[in-house]
Amino acid sequence: MAPSARRFPRSRALFLPALLLAPALLAQSPGPLEAIPDPARLPVAEVPFVNPLWQELEAPATLKGPLPKLEDYETSSMLVVAVRIDETGRVSEAVAPEPPLRALGAAAQAQAPRWLFKPAKKDGQPVHCWGTYGVDVDVELEDLVWTAFNLVPIGRDDPLPDLVKERPGDAWITRYPAAISPPDAGVFSVEEVDLLPMPDKVPLKFESAPLKSRLLALVEVSALGAVTRVVPVGPHEPLILRWVRQSAKGWSLTPAKKRGGAVSSWLALDATIDFTLGSVRQQGKRSIKKNLRGAPVP
Repeated sequence: MAPSARRFPRSRALFLPALLLAPALLAQSPGPLEAIPDPARLPVAEVPFVNPLWQELEAPATLKGPLPKLEDYETSSMLVVAVRIDETGRVSEAVAPEPPLRALGAAAQAQAPRWLFKPAKKDGQPVHCWGTYGVDVDVELEDLVWTAFNLVPIGRDDPLPDLVKERPGDAWITRYPAAISPPDAGVFSVEEVDLLPMPDKVPLKFESAPLKSRLLALVEVSALGAVTRVVPVGPHEPLILRWVRQSAKGWSLTPAKKRGGAVSSWLALDATIDFTLGSVRQQGKRSIKKNLRGAPVP
């Protein structure tokens, strides 16, 4: 009997070419797919901080020679004091929130318990209230001396300081709330009364005394070497800032250089001044219908 040819089932015959091609296909297949990161989860790139007032200069602005000799300074200002006045007009407490000079505010707060006012009235009756008393003063500062004076270029990495928003004249009082804060039981705000408490006997004396004040500020120097702006940084005494601005008009500087030419630039000032509070003359005095007992808005 002739031998019969062995036959594979049809399914195996179809599968055999795939088995023979598998090694070649595996050799040609790409590697494992790389996961694409989720854009929403990508870390934010850190941008190095650069002080916006910094400049890449060939030479910074510098003072020419020594500072000018300091001269006595005379100026006028208003001292405003919040006073707690009872129904008889006597003062039990006083706060000078933003005095033109700390020494003036301290003197007023210390002497206020001896003051006497005509009491405030509401609905025709005397009431206990927080009043606001203002007195105009002419002040003379004497024997002024720089005990520290550092005027240096703004550094690339120097932190940007908090700038102080200045308000001209007595506009700073508008930052305070109309109501007493925190509330004072049984005591009215001066903005709630019908008749303001009026100063009757308010003796105020200022003793001549040696004092010290520090000023931190940013100083802008023009391309001509003149000081064009002095901007306070942080707490300061308004009369000292005013005096430094007046003095800075006489400073002579070599302007900063950039690409061979003179340019305007900013410097950082850290100065301490010793001085004597000379004469303080009182002028007009008045009661002000604006509450100062509370936290001012920035």
